[in-house]
Amino acid sequence: MEIQGKVAVITGAASGIGRATAIAMAKEGADLVLADINDARLEETRRGIAGLGRKAVAVRTDVSKLEDVQNLFNRSISEMGQVDILMNNAGVHMWGPVEKIPIADWEWIIAINLWSVIYGIKVFLPHMVERGNGHIVNTASMAGLVAAEPSIPYATTKFAVVGLSQGLAVYLRPKGIGVSVLCPGFVATNIAENERLIPFEDGLDGARQDFFRTLSQGDWSRLQVLPAGVVSPEEVAEKVIRAIKENTFLIYTHSGHKETVMQLAADPEVTISQFALFQAVWDSLIQGAPVEIPGLEGGPPPSAPATS
Repeated sequence: MEIQGKVAVITGAASGIGRATAIAMAKEGADLVLADINDARLEETRRGIAGLGRKAVAVRTDVSKLEDVQNLFNRSISEMGQVDILMNNAGVHMWGPVEKIPIADWEWIIAINLWSVIYGIKVFLPHMVERGNGHIVNTASMAGLVAAEPSIPYATTKFAVVGLSQGLAVYLRPKGIGVSVLCPGFVATNIAENERLIPFEDGLDGARQDFFRTLSQGDWSRLQVLPAGVVSPEEVAEKVIRAIKENTFLIYTHSGHKETVMQLAADPEVTISQFALFQAVWDSLIQGAPVEIPGLEGGPPPSAPATS
């Protein structure tokens, strides 16, 4: 699908991957409907797109609420007349030992990371089916292809988004509607600002809080030691644009990640044993200690913030 002249709706558009993709689409000639709960950043993104000569509408949207997503659709149609591209991008992250995670925290992450995608599809898809064209991009994560603790709830939601997207792609391709699923590795976004840390009670909880505080402040230097490294939201946005144009389903953001997924599929028992060694890697990263990487293509499993 060519992006010139199209209308795109992006959730989580106030910052990170969402903002970078919105700006990239505007440069390609699209008009944008921007959704987020951060009003100040959302308006900043809207002004940036308007400065590029494209129409942009900002709609405050809590994607965990169906009525908010319905309002987003209604505003999109009333302001733009149509929707050609939907990017379900909003997301949050959590770390903690799975046996200690309260049900309320499970409900929180599932509502934002999974139900929001379901709501987006439920509300926007009939419009695309009626028109016989469109493209949907769902933001998952490498953690939706390779699960690793200590972010099991995050991986649970992202695996679900990958499965949902695959089924959707099969269903919608004959209808003229494209589907892509974005599976980022480490991307320098501000997702860590809303990180939920469930205490491990192992003496490192303070160090974990400091680690995520540095990420939320934009310092991703500790993760640059990993083989795959950290990429910018702008680099990810370029890959999203290309996937829409070429109707590509699976979007990787880092070299080596495809090989990691293939390795897991080829020999899951060996790969899971290797992944189990990475807890020591994370402990070293968190404490700022020297890191020794076990021999796995693409680096440690992506259990830290990666999306939004």
